[in-house]
Amino acid sequence: MTPEQKEKLKKVYELVKRGGTAGERAAAEQALERLLSKFNLKGVNLDSLDKFWHLLTDTTEMEYQLIFRLVRTVLEFKPDMSSVNGRKRIGVLVTYLDWITLSSAYEYFRRHMKAQWNKFCAPHVARCRTTKTKNAKRKSLQDKFFSEYLIASNLYQPEELTTVDISKLPKSQQQDYARLGKVEGGKYNVQVTNGLLLN
Repeated sequence: MTPEQKEKLKKVYELVKRGGTAGERAAAEQALERLLSKFNLKGVNLDSLDKFWHLLTDTTEMEYQLIFRLVRTVLEFKPDMSSVNGRKRIGVLVTYLDWITLSSAYEYFRRHMKAQWNKFCAPHVARCRTTKTKNAKRKSLQDKFFSEYLIASNLYQPEELTTVDISKLPKSQQQDYARLGKVEGGKYNVQVTNGLLLN
C-alpha cells in the first residue's frame, strides 16, 4: 500500500467511524468498499491504518523494564520485545498520539527514577571500594529499588504484588528495604484528547 493510498483510506475510514449523519456514514462505507476493491486491499486491518511501528531501545536494564511497564500500564497492551546484537528493544504499533503519550511519560519517569536512584542508592554503591563490590551492590539494589519505584509510581498490576517477610532476610537486606521504602514515585497525568487533529 502506497502512502497516498493509506492516506485516502484513513480519511474515508474516519468518515465511516465519525460521520455526522447516518447518510454520510453509509456513503463513506460505500466509498471505502470501492477504494479497498480498487487498491486490492480486501481484508486489510483498517483500525491499524493510523498506527506506525516505533522501536525503543534500552540503555540500562531498569530503563528497558520501565519502557515495558509504561506500555503495559499507560497504553494497556503487551509490547513486542526482541533482542538485536545483544541490545534489547521493544516495538510498539501505536497511533501518533499514543506515541507522544508514551515517549513523554517515559522521559518523565526515566529522569525521575534516575533522581531517586541517585538519592537512595548511588551513595551506597559509591561507598564500595572495588569495582567488583560496586557491581554486586548495584545489582543487589536494582531489583528492590525498581520494585519500590513501580509501587510508589502506581505502575503495576495488583496481581503482581507479593509480600516479603523482611524479618527473615539478612540484616543488610533489611536495611536496604528500610531505606528504599522512602523512595518517592512519579506522577504522570495522561492528556485527554478526542483524537482529532487539524491538518
